[in-house]
Amino acid sequence: MPLEDEELRRIMKIPDDQELPPDALCDVMIRALESHQLLIRSSAVNQLVIVGKSHPQMAISKILSALDPSIDYWTVRFGAVEALGEIANKSTIPPLLEYLETDEDPDFRAMVAKQLGEMRDVAKEAGSGLIKALSDQESSDIRENAALALGQIKIPHAVEPLIAALEKEKEAYARRQMCWSLGELSNSQANPVLIKTLKDKDKETRGNAAEALGKIRDSTSVLPLLAAAKDRDVDVQAKVIWALKQLSSETIVSEVENAAQGDSLVAIQYYGDYLFNVDNDEVARICKEIKNPIIAEYQSELGKIKTELERCKVFVSETFAKLANLSSEELDNLLQRDIPAIESRIGGISLYKYRKYKWIENDLFFDLDEANKLYKESGVMISELRDNVQALQKKKGVEISQTEVT
Repeated sequence: MPLEDEELRRIMKIPDDQELPPDALCDVMIRALESHQLLIRSSAVNQLVIVGKSHPQMAISKILSALDPSIDYWTVRFGAVEALGEIANKSTIPPLLEYLETDEDPDFRAMVAKQLGEMRDVAKEAGSGLIKALSDQESSDIRENAALALGQIKIPHAVEPLIAALEKEKEAYARRQMCWSLGELSNSQANPVLIKTLKDKDKETRGNAAEALGKIRDSTSVLPLLAAAKDRDVDVQAKVIWALKQLSSETIVSEVENAAQGDSLVAIQYYGDYLFNVDNDEVARICKEIKNPIIAEYQSELGKIKTELERCKVFVSETFAKLANLSSEELDNLLQRDIPAIESRIGGISLYKYRKYKWIENDLFFDLDEANKLYKESGVMISELRDNVQALQKKKGVEISQTEVT
């Protein structure tokens, strides 16, 4: 077979005009895996893949023999198993599973798990061995690669083992891959653990959990994803938003209505959080239908409040204008009756309900701003009126006393 890599020819001392038969070429490439140069080893792996796909019966046998633990060069074993992963021949699965379970080198077992995943559908029968590797206590790399492989191969019965593994796993890299694979398997049974993982301390794990929920598309993830859309990390936010976009309008509306339990204000808050992140005409229409009557009612209420506050201001202004001409009795009536009545009316006004939800405060911004200014002005004016009435009453009291003395 031709060997076009000139550097490999030079290093392995193969004349330019010499073509090696497949078995000899395979032997030479396995020896080339002993090189300390990464590029040489990579080229050798690529050549082994070519030979393995064109002459599988011969090449696979030789490559499998290069996995022997007694071989001095670890690079040979790792290069050989990488080649087997790319060749993806079903006949290699049993021996690879044996290495996955029994090899003494945890790094090599992790590499075997990784290459089984690279084989995808060819490695369906590796499911049980990979599930067992999820519990490997010697290396989190093995657990990580086994989890990844289960998602790549799409082993349906791996859902429960992956859930159990994720609940126990401490290492972030392994947790990330477990979340990813649960998304690939797309089973709603994983929703509870993935929802819990939206609060994981590792941001990439949170992101993978969000993506997995988006792939599963179960209604129970709607509200947790809405909460996760406020994540402190922008990359996680982006993945959460992507997940929300995978859910249908019907699913969003149904979950929001169930959560709101008939409270339109709560429903609109949820819809607002959703529409802040996702453009959805149907949800926007439904939200508007609920919101418009509420906003109209609140605007009417604020109009009445503003009218009441304006009346208070007018009363104060008119009273100030005639204050100097009032008798002591009239001043007493102001202090004892009129001013307390106005203070009571102003004190009974509350704008809290219009600020309880951000969407109401935003939609009624100008009305609220005007009402708030009137509220403050009225309070200040009535306070000034009380001070002035008290001062005037005191002055009149002094004048009366002086007259009586005279």
